[in-house]
Amino acid sequence: MTLLGDVAAAGDVVARDETGRAAALGAGGKHRARRADGAASRARILEAAGKLFADQGYDAVSTRALAKAARVNLSAIGYHFGGKAGLYQEVLRQLIVDSEPIMGPAAEGLRMGVAGARGDKAKLAEVMAGFIRHLLGAVLRDDRMRWPMALMLREFNQPSPWFPMLLEQRIHPLHNAVAGLVGAATGRRPDDAETRLLTAVLIGQCMVLGAARRVVWARLGWDAYTPERVEFIVRTLTPAVLAMFGLPAIDPDAQGGKP
Repeated sequence: MTLLGDVAAAGDVVARDETGRAAALGAGGKHRARRADGAASRARILEAAGKLFADQGYDAVSTRALAKAARVNLSAIGYHFGGKAGLYQEVLRQLIVDSEPIMGPAAEGLRMGVAGARGDKAKLAEVMAGFIRHLLGAVLRDDRMRWPMALMLREFNQPSPWFPMLLEQRIHPLHNAVAGLVGAATGRRPDDAETRLLTAVLIGQCMVLGAARRVVWARLGWDAYTPERVEFIVRTLTPAVLAMFGLPAIDPDAQGGKP
């Protein structure tokens, strides 16, 4: 997300050529320029706010710090979002939108995979292994999920008034899809308490490797999650998860060595 200007602070934004002939654009051109600047300013504030809220938490981030990080005037936050609370709500809403291309296909793939397996344990094992690979890839390697995941973890521990929105639109869809897989593997109903608890454990096992990455790196002598190291994690974790749910092991030839 980039900034072309700040419509709230700049007032009448006018595009000028090298000779200063502003009138060439006319009223319609000025209006389009203001809209473009406003949209870019709003997007930049959202990007900067998401990272600051994820890193420091809502209470620790001032509107002045937000404006400085986004390189806009302080008044722009009120203009676009009505204040810090409105901005935080919109950051969570944008998090849901931005993570949909990653989490949405994962949930749909699980539903289709479980339906296609028809209870066959070997096929369910393939679905489970595919989901683990997808989720770990998103959590550990996809930069688009770095600050959104950190912000979600803050919401888990210190829920804001907008946590129900996050729960309903982002958390429930993924957990429900995984619960369908867990239920098919264990013979339980997807809405059983045991199924939901095991679902939380499965997703949590993957999420913690991202949330506690510094601990994992320190314990393994790493300094980053490289593609080879993520592949090692996938191949190490997958057999344990399959065994946990009573599913057959995947072909050992698909398992890699140490990074």
